[in-house]
This record gives sequence, structure tokens and C-alpha cells, in this order.
Amino acid sequence: MQKIFIEKPYRFVQPLMWDWLAKLMNNRLVHIPLLRFSESIVSVESRGVERLKNSIDAGHAIMLIPNHPRTSDPVVLYDVMRRVGKPMFAMASWHLFNHGWHNRAIIRLYGGYSVNREGLDKSSVSFSVKALQDNVRPLLMFPEGATSRTNDTLMPFLDGPTFIARTAARRRSKLGLKTVIHPIAIRYMFDGDFKTELNRLLDPVDEMFGGESTRNLDAVPRVRLALSKLVARKAARFDVELNPELGAFEQRQAVLQSVMNAAEMRCFGASSSESISDRIRNVRTSAFPEILNNKDLSEADRQIRWLDLERTYLAWQMASYPEGYLDGNPSIERILDIAAKVNEDLTDVPRRSGRQRVVVEVCDPIEVPASKHRGDKADPLVAQIEEQLKERLEKLENELCPARK
Repeated sequence: MQKIFIEKPYRFVQPLMWDWLAKLMNNRLVHIPLLRFSESIVSVESRGVERLKNSIDAGHAIMLIPNHPRTSDPVVLYDVMRRVGKPMFAMASWHLFNHGWHNRAIIRLYGGYSVNREGLDKSSVSFSVKALQDNVRPLLMFPEGATSRTNDTLMPFLDGPTFIARTAARRRSKLGLKTVIHPIAIRYMFDGDFKTELNRLLDPVDEMFGGESTRNLDAVPRVRLALSKLVARKAARFDVELNPELGAFEQRQAVLQSVMNAAEMRCFGASSSESISDRIRNVRTSAFPEILNNKDLSEADRQIRWLDLERTYLAWQMASYPEGYLDGNPSIERILDIAAKVNEDLTDVPRRSGRQRVVVEVCDPIEVPASKHRGDKADPLVAQIEEQLKERLEKLENELCPARK
């Protein structure tokens, strides 16, 4: 499990508020080398920038809602912000601020501020609402909550971003002011030698399982085999018995349900029918604060709660392998998406992707209603955002990433 849980008291981290400093960091002489050398991104094409510019010129408060396929997404989006001449604020998980002073400083310089994903973070929510209400800068939030690692699908949305947007919209509406959400589609294209990259990702997997090289297999069967080995290993770790009669996706779902049911039964006494994002959040906000704050917790009980956190980590891994992603004649990007995920999920070591080009497309604005959303029904605002993103991602895939020849 990667170090996403920080065992020390949470403290809200504000962004550095000077616009001139954020614009300086976003200068092409800084931003482009950062993309190239830190993220292997050789070019960014930003489309639909005029849509965002029109919302800025109209004085609307703006929330930016992108898909989240890579950890580099916030840095990529600054190409859009440079073109409209505005910095932005971006909510980021607190663990990212604890990976060295250098990383912490860069995030804050670019307008990043922290959120505690393992508890109710009133400071972060209040900052977000006020920044949007006062229209200080456009506000970037990732409703999937974590990177999906897959270009062409969306994970279930958390309700935090739309709650913040609606709260700010209610306050602004009293002054006759509008709040809008711009969905933003991000699509990465591989820009290197496919076979070399595939070998870089899957040769270590072959070595981990001590078998012969699988280079003799075609790309898709090779990736499927690596994924099946990953699932079998993770299932064995948590004593989940795999049914050989089930398909690959159903086996991953069985692992997901087994580990989440076990965690929920310990935490709440019953399993949940909510989305996987909500289920994971609920368990983490139950288990991790106990580890951090309960001084009377025995070592045995601490280990039980850490095991629950591991279960949520595995559940997210299983959930983020989409059904049918490699069916048909998939693009090389889809093949490399899954190969990279398997490598990272087996090693727990984030790996920098090979050379990539990126297209970022700003979608049409969606006006945020000032009314409260009834929690017992699906939020129509979320549905609108998802619809725009899915439609745009499908078009970008068809345009930019033709099927494998």
C-alpha cells in the first residue's frame, strides 16, 4: 500500500495567495520543462479555452471539474489557465503535502490546498466555498477522488464538489451573481515506441512471479495474463477464494465485494449498497481516526484497523479496472493504461509514464442551481457533468487514439 495515510495530526495547508507568484510559476519557461522532465509530457493542446474565458469575463464564479486519469492532471491544466491569464486554486489530498518540502512548496505555489480525505475537513470545505463565493480564482476539484489511471472511463463521483458549488451558488444568488461548472476532458496519447514501453511495464511483472518471459504473447493477452496474476495474488492475501467459472471482471468484483464487506462489517456491523467511492470513504473515516487519535487502542486493534485500510486500498484497485476496457481492438493507450496499473498495483511504486502528448478540452459551462439537493435522490448536476465528460472523452478517443493496427 502506498503511503497515502499520514500518521500525524492533520493541519490544513493553505495555498500561497499571491497571484503574481502563481503566474510566475506558470510561465512557459517553468511550466513546460516541469511537464517534460517530471511527467514526460512533450506537448499540451488546450481546446475550448474561449468558453472558460467567456465565463471569467462575465464575472461568474467558476469550478473546474475534470476527469482524473493521471497524477499530472493539475499541472497539465495550468496550460489552460495560462491561456486565460488566471491562476486557480486546487484541492489536493493532504498526503501529497507530506512528501518533502519541495513538493509541498510547488503545490502551494500553484494554488494547491489540502483536504483530509480520512475525516470531515471543515477548514478545507470552508476555504473552498469562500474562494468560490468571493470569485477569487477558478476552483479545481476532482470528483473521482483519486486517479483512475484509465483515459477513457470515469469512476463514480463523490458529492463534495457539487455540495461546495451549490453552497457557494446559494450565497452568490442573493447578490444576483452566477456560479458555473466547466467540465474538462483530459486525454493522454502515448508518443513513444509501444513495444519498448510495454516491456518496461510488464518485464518486472514477469520477474515478480518468477516465471518465463511473456514477451512471446501478443500485447492484449499478455496484459490480461498479468492482470489475472495480480488478482490471484491480491485475493490470496485476503483469503478470497476465486471462482474459476467467473469471468475476469466478475472475479475482480468478487474480490472487491469480499474485502469491503469484511471492512464494513467490522466498522458498522453491516455492508453497504452505496457507490464504491462512498463505501471506501466511510470505512476510512471510521478506521483511520481511531488509529491516529485513540491512545487506548491496543496494538492488535491497530493492526485490525490497518487491515481495513488495506482492504479499501485493494477495493479501489479492483474497481478501477473497467469492464471491457481491452475488448475488441483496443488502442495502444488502453493497453498501456492497464499494463501500467498492473505494474503499479503489484509494486506499490508509482512509475512515470512514457512520452505523452495531452489534449485538454474545456466543455460548456453548467449553471449551478441555488437550490439544495435532496440527498435521497441522484444529483442531476452530477449527471450533467458526467454526461458532458463521457461524450467528450469518447470523441477524443475516436479522434486521437485509433484502434491498434
